[in-house]
Amino acid sequence: MSNIRFLSLVVVLAVISMFASACAPSSSAEPVGESISEPELDAVQITLPNDVFTADDVAAVGWKKSKELSPETLPDVASVWYGFYDQRDVEVRVYETQAEAISSGQEIADVATGRRKPAPFASGGISSTRTSYSTYAIVGNLILLCEIKIEDCQSLIDGIGR
Repeated sequence: MSNIRFLSLVVVLAVISMFASACAPSSSAEPVGESISEPELDAVQITLPNDVFTADDVAAVGWKKSKELSPETLPDVASVWYGFYDQRDVEVRVYETQAEAISSGQEIADVATGRRKPAPFASGGISSTRTSYSTYAIVGNLILLCEIKIEDCQSLIDGIGR
């Protein structure tokens, strides 16, 4: 009887060992299912650092200017325009220089697109017309907020500098 117990114990341990090794993570295996970590955000596209543009320059490459928004909640912005490009909402924020767009507008654009959470008691930065932009680019002195993905605005971004 003790041989049977011993043999049973060996079989049970062998089964547990095989099960444990089958469930253990492997460094060479591809991950299965969804990742529990947050996806990395794409880098913000920053181009044409020495160029200065207007909202009319953006309109000249196909953006449909709809209306001017109040710039009072956006520090150092010269003007803010809401419009459309390829059936997508695009907001154009005009600064004096790219350095000013980055120093005064990039953090606010990060909040407007969900790349960063707003500071407690922060105000402004998101227009009342559209509050669900997903991405943006800095082109010269402009910040272009795009509705869904940067690819939707890419030909507009590329056309501004030509």
